[in-house]
Amino acid sequence: MANPVTVATHASVAQISARRFDRERLFYVVAAGLMLVFTAGGFRNFYLHGKAPWGNMTAQIMPLIVAHGLAMTSWVALFLLQSTLILTGRRRLHLVIGPLGGVLAVGIVILGATVAPFSVRFSPQVYAALGGPRPFLATMWVQMLSFGTFVGLGLAYRRRPEVHRPMMLLATIVIQSGSLGRFPYIENLAAFPPLYVWGPVLLFGALLFVLQWGMSGKPNRWYLMGYAGLVMASILSVAVGSTVFWNRMASTFAP
Repeated sequence: MANPVTVATHASVAQISARRFDRERLFYVVAAGLMLVFTAGGFRNFYLHGKAPWGNMTAQIMPLIVAHGLAMTSWVALFLLQSTLILTGRRRLHLVIGPLGGVLAVGIVILGATVAPFSVRFSPQVYAALGGPRPFLATMWVQMLSFGTFVGLGLAYRRRPEVHRPMMLLATIVIQSGSLGRFPYIENLAAFPPLYVWGPVLLFGALLFVLQWGMSGKPNRWYLMGYAGLVMASILSVAVGSTVFWNRMASTFAP
C-alpha cells in the first residue's frame, strides 16, 4: 500500500510543475504583447500617416520600406498568435501555422538586408545621430544575420520547446531595434554611443530574462546562452563598423 504522505508529496510536486509550466507559457504571451505595443508605438507615424518616424519615407525605395515594415509587424503579430495558441493548448494549429513563420523570416532577412544599404545611400543624414550611415549599415546587417540565426535554431529545435521558444523570442527581440529606437522615452537610448540601437535591444532582452525568471521561478539557460551570443554580435558589429576596412567597403553604399 502506498504511503499517503508520499502520494501527497508527488501530487504537490506535479501541481507546482504544472503551475510553473503555465507561467512559462504565459511569459511568452506577455513578452509578445509588450513587443507589439513597442512596434505600434515606435512606428505610429508609419501606420497612421504613411510616413517614416523621422519624416517622409525615402522616395526611391518606398515600396521596399513598406514591405519591410509590414513584414516586421506581421512577425511580431505572428509571434503573439503562436504564443497564445500554445498557452491555450492549441499545439496542432501552432504547428500548422509554423511554416508560415519560416517563409516570413526569409522575407524579413532579404528585405532588411536590401533596405539597409539603399536607405543609407539615399538618406545618409538620417543616421548621423546613430553613429553615421556606414556603422549603421554594419549594425543592420549583423542584426539580420542574428535574426536569421535565431530563427534557424528555433526551427531546427521545434520539437524541443525549451530551446525553440527562447530562440524565437530572441529573434523577435533583435528586430525590435527600430521600434524601441523610436518609442517615446526610449528613443534617446538609441542615440547613446557606442551601442546606439543595440542599447535598447540588449536592455529589453535583459529585462525579459528577469521577467521570465520571476514568472516561472527558473531561469532559462537556453535564453541566457542565446542572449550572450546577441551581446557578442552587438559588440562585433560595433567593432567592425568602426574599422577602416569596413568604412572603405561600405563607401560603395554610403557616402
